[in-house]
Amino acid sequence: MLSTVKTLSLIAAGLLSAQTFAWGDMPLQETKNLTLDAASLSALKVEAGSGFLHITGSDSDEVTVKAEIYQEKPHDEYCLNLEAKGNNAALSAGQCDYHTNKQTRIDLTVAIPRSFNVNVHDGSGEIIISKVANTVINDGSGSITANDITGTLEINDGSGSIDARNISRDIKIHDGSGNIDVANAQGNIEVHDGSGGIELNDISGDVVVSDGSGSIRVDTAANFELLSDGSGSVKVTNIAGKTKM
Repeated sequence: MLSTVKTLSLIAAGLLSAQTFAWGDMPLQETKNLTLDAASLSALKVEAGSGFLHITGSDSDEVTVKAEIYQEKPHDEYCLNLEAKGNNAALSAGQCDYHTNKQTRIDLTVAIPRSFNVNVHDGSGEIIISKVANTVINDGSGSITANDITGTLEINDGSGSIDARNISRDIKIHDGSGNIDVANAQGNIEVHDGSGGIELNDISGDVVVSDGSGSIRVDTAANFELLSDGSGSVKVTNIAGKTKM
């Protein structure tokens, strides 16, 4: 898994070096609002290209999407769709054809029922998810923030910082590069990291870490196990049970 994440990281870095300036420079051309009745649905699945993705749980029984479309010049060669597929609300956004010169960045602000599970496949851009249930994030590049998750959290990330707080169940993180900061997790946590600092605080369950490079700091956990460590300092405090390094 880690080798796959590293490959994602390299691909994302190459794409970003060629495209980030152009995407960041493009003006807002259009804003679209999408709505879907969620009364019979239980999850959100997202396929997104470039642009930020903000998902928040609410007391509503609808899925609402605000899509801000950035392009150098207005065109309709992009994909944006929200529909029900089985029990899922399926949201897709981004360029339909990545071989075209007509680039599109779509920033997404999404509100869903807070009982929804979330599954995200994202190319690049900031991700912020809060107040939802079980969450899976597959991301090429960009920072990830997950707060107030009332379920499990799984992150597979190429590059970019990861910040997770107030997670009620188990956490699994596979990361190519970037700092990882987790606080107040009620379950176990497993981290496999290529490079970047790791800070884990107030973990109710067990902590397992494998790390390529970067410092590791763990404060308060049930048990701690370091599977591997390439380089960087390790500081572990307030472990209730066993520490294995």
